[in-house]
Amino acid sequence: MESLGPNGHSQRLRGLLVVAGLLFAILFARLFYLQIASSAHYAQKSEENRIDPKRIKARRGLILARGTEGVFEILARSRPTYTVTLTRSKPDNDARAVEALWLATGGPEMRYARNARTIRLLRDVDFTTVSLVQERLSEDWPLDVEVDSERDYPYGPLAAHLLGYLGEVQEDELQVLKARNYTPGDFIGKTGLEKVYEDLLRGEDGVAYIEVDAMNRPQREFPEREQPPEPGRDLLLTLDFKTQRAAERALADTLTGAVVALNPQTGAVLAMVSKPAFDPNIFVSFQSQEERRRLLQSNAKPLLNRATREHYPPGSTMKMVAAVAALETGVLDTLGTFPGCGGSLRVGSTIFHCAKKGGHGVLTLQEAIEASCNVYFYHLGQNLGFKAWRDYADRLGFGRPTGIDLQPEEDPGNLPTRQYFEEHGGWALGHMMNLVIGQGPLLATPVQMARYTAALCNGGYLVTPYFYGEMPRREYTGISASTMEKVKRAMRRVVYGGRGTGRRAQIEGIEVGGKSGTAQAPGRDNDAWFVAFAPYDHPEIAVAVVVEAGGYGGVMAGPIARKVMEAYFGRESEAEVAADSTDSAREEGPMLKLSSIKAGT
Repeated sequence: MESLGPNGHSQRLRGLLVVAGLLFAILFARLFYLQIASSAHYAQKSEENRIDPKRIKARRGLILARGTEGVFEILARSRPTYTVTLTRSKPDNDARAVEALWLATGGPEMRYARNARTIRLLRDVDFTTVSLVQERLSEDWPLDVEVDSERDYPYGPLAAHLLGYLGEVQEDELQVLKARNYTPGDFIGKTGLEKVYEDLLRGEDGVAYIEVDAMNRPQREFPEREQPPEPGRDLLLTLDFKTQRAAERALADTLTGAVVALNPQTGAVLAMVSKPAFDPNIFVSFQSQEERRRLLQSNAKPLLNRATREHYPPGSTMKMVAAVAALETGVLDTLGTFPGCGGSLRVGSTIFHCAKKGGHGVLTLQEAIEASCNVYFYHLGQNLGFKAWRDYADRLGFGRPTGIDLQPEEDPGNLPTRQYFEEHGGWALGHMMNLVIGQGPLLATPVQMARYTAALCNGGYLVTPYFYGEMPRREYTGISASTMEKVKRAMRRVVYGGRGTGRRAQIEGIEVGGKSGTAQAPGRDNDAWFVAFAPYDHPEIAVAVVVEAGGYGGVMAGPIARKVMEAYFGRESEAEVAADSTDSAREEGPMLKLSSIKAGT
């Protein structure tokens, strides 16, 4: 065996020293990278493991209606609730923590998403559960109780369709909403003003920092680092609370229909009611799943906002369109007459009837509107022609959206064209007979009818109905003030004339103009319509009422319109004032205290 000489040993030793030097150099470089170059990064990681950021939910903004004497009535607010949360750690530990909570509270067994750092296990729990978690479970498990908030509607169904409701954010929505800091379990506006003004109402969440141990159990807080939430903006609506409540009562819960009241000068919505209604509280309550299911499956469609989303034949309330068109085109003046009404009129092989069997005899235009004589308007429709009639119906807002800012979007109704009739069996003179009295394929929503009424009494301007913010623009119809004044006088005769069909809409001390309508509807009895405005000289309110299968408009819908206007002008009956007092006493009880704030605070 050959032995190494002194030179060989020296070379091997030098080689070992080089390798050792390289290893120490690599180790030193790694230590330098970890402790010097990347120290900030790893310090942050350590901090993230030790410090747990907790979101502080922002208060959702109030929604308020205008009350009396400078006081605002709260229609929507947020109340504090308690939520049991789990801060995720190891899957096995999470499962044991959930099981411990399940056993301690008596069930039910919980399922939970595993893709969030903090998991909401139980929401809107009682104080017994809060105490149990804080005193018995939180020391051993990463369980905590957070103060959450739940939307609360103190008046329940009142104004439900315009307020809308909230719902939990769905998985498919999160892909879009994550950028706006929504997380699983958050609530978001689904319909109504809650959806339209979601960004204003929601506010900006804050964050608190809490030190946790290896099991993610809270150890201490860092109040100096806390970023407080920014509350959502409060919405003061144009809604008049007394008028809204009167409309809700006047359109009884046993009826199906809608009421819309506008300021005819600005378009501000004073009241909006749709029946049947619903209680938006059940959409945010975790104890109301069965009620939600019944509501969604109801054949009565209580979630449908009939004020903006349902369309109806407007019946004789449409007769003012023909009157305006005739006066503007010179077809006749207010003294113009036709052959006397004998109760019916034959056009070709079809006989068209008047509401009064014996007929009305010879009438002028204003008398025909007062008595709502169909035969007069059959003659007028033949002389006027479809083109002129449709032109003025369009000017007065039919067949197109009003622009009201509400979700779901409003129905545009239907103002048929010649092409429409050609595509549906062809045009015939009989179609004109139906259209001129508000029948046939002509369809309108209650909010369109309220805007139409506003235009008739405000000098010919189409307003844009709105709930919040600055007044939107008005659209001039191009109809002369003198024509509108003549039609207004005819509408006054409807309420005060000897043959008027709207006498039930009279209000002591307030001069009213109006028009009744009784419209045939497929599959049910006649719908009852009434449109009105007051006071006559300087109108402040325009109202449209429809009652499905309500019969005669002047009999059923007229008194509803009167009660709405009486409330607006503070002319309620003693019985209604007493009912208000009883309701106020009940609402201010210990279980549900009505909050209100003064103007300017």
